[in-house]
Amino acid sequence: MASDLKILFAVSELAGIVKTGGLADVAGALGPWMKKLGHDVRVIMPAYRQALETLTTDVVCSGEVHINPHCSTSYRMGFAIRQGEFEGVPVYLIEHNHYFDRSGLYTHEGEGFGDNTERFAFFCRAALQACQILNFQPDIIHGHDWQSALLPYYLKTHEAGNAFYSGTRTVLTIHNGAYQQHTDSALLDVLGIDRHWYNPDFFEDHGHINLLKGGIAFADKITTVSPRYAEELQTDLGSHGLAHIIGRRKQDFSGILNGCDYQEWNPETDDLLPANYSLKDLSGKQACKQALQERLQLPVAADKPLYGLVSRLAEQKGFSYLIPALWQFLQDDVQVVLQGSGDKGTAAELQHLANTFPNKCRFVEAYDNSLAHLIEAGSDFFLMPSLFEPCGLNQMYSMKYGTLPIVRAVGGLVDSVIGYEPSNTSHNHHATGFMFGPADQGALYQCLQQAKVVYHDRGTMSSMIASAMLASFTWEQSALDYLGVYRSALI
Repeated sequence: MASDLKILFAVSELAGIVKTGGLADVAGALGPWMKKLGHDVRVIMPAYRQALETLTTDVVCSGEVHINPHCSTSYRMGFAIRQGEFEGVPVYLIEHNHYFDRSGLYTHEGEGFGDNTERFAFFCRAALQACQILNFQPDIIHGHDWQSALLPYYLKTHEAGNAFYSGTRTVLTIHNGAYQQHTDSALLDVLGIDRHWYNPDFFEDHGHINLLKGGIAFADKITTVSPRYAEELQTDLGSHGLAHIIGRRKQDFSGILNGCDYQEWNPETDDLLPANYSLKDLSGKQACKQALQERLQLPVAADKPLYGLVSRLAEQKGFSYLIPALWQFLQDDVQVVLQGSGDKGTAAELQHLANTFPNKCRFVEAYDNSLAHLIEAGSDFFLMPSLFEPCGLNQMYSMKYGTLPIVRAVGGLVDSVIGYEPSNTSHNHHATGFMFGPADQGALYQCLQQAKVVYHDRGTMSSMIASAMLASFTWEQSALDYLGVYRSALI
């Protein structure tokens, strides 16, 4: 087999162009790494309004998608293909104003677009047409989440007799199994899903079409973003209802831990910080702590443990037990800084908490990248008490910044954090954070207290900070692991 592969990343977002979550980080990092490793990699994504404002592109050709190819109501929809470049990787944008010229990627004012299923079905079909128009014959089409989940189905059914794709295989990565895109079965014809495949082993899910489920059934290989989350997705409790379909595909399913972008997240070079620092000289970290306290008008106190959080305000992130634990914990001599946006009810609860403890707690309802960097650098501990966490990146950022993560023992948090053990002194020289198990207030509160005790044990604290800052999660290793999956799909 040739060492160089032709790889198409079919994504709904790409860090550096448009981003709402971790999917964009993976797509933005893996493409350039595959190129560095000698492969011909291209990216294809929708031409959102924001993407066109960010990336310089030119229209290179056009095509059309055949809707309802097997029905009397069949019609065609045209699209343009725009081409640009991101970190040396060609990026193709599928331009169709009706579907993609909108203010948001998936939502407007917090509500999902009612035609999201049709939008991304159109994108999947157009991506396959675009490859032929551009004469790019991929060995691997790597789709991501439900937005690309129809690609494996279309390739194996609609393109079954197409010699152009005879050597093409598909990989589907699940970034968050909770998002599956259930839709009305009345759309079967619009989506081009033959009724033969509308059954519980493929697309049918309690009377609805489930796009992610169908993608899992048809993809040649399926991955997710950490080994532990791969295990959880095979259990009834942790699978978001996907255990049956993933169990059927167990031999083709694996977990690959995401990497970390150390070009952006590195305290030695981070230009968003008031002072840079390294493991050899941590004085800049204390300067960042003071700057964070001053920026948010908290009392400047070098000796008080400061706990930070940067998060989406969503049920997944564990706020149902974090907020009660903080009400209890803020009775102590500590400081807590919280930044996030999302659920308005959660935001109101956090603001009430901050108002009640004005000298100890601050809440910023927003996502401010410069503040996020300062929280990572200026905090002593970072809160990630997730109900579930497929991979997580903030715990990796925190460790690099010498900020010890406090995490629940789930998903990628288990795969990346070595938890402190009070009774195991030798183990704790290698510990990089704190970990608790049960998803409840008591377990989290105990973990917060444990971290506070260690904070005042300077020897243990210094040892853990050193271990955390030396931990490394590179995209190069992730890329090599994905290449292994690609090659196994082509055998």
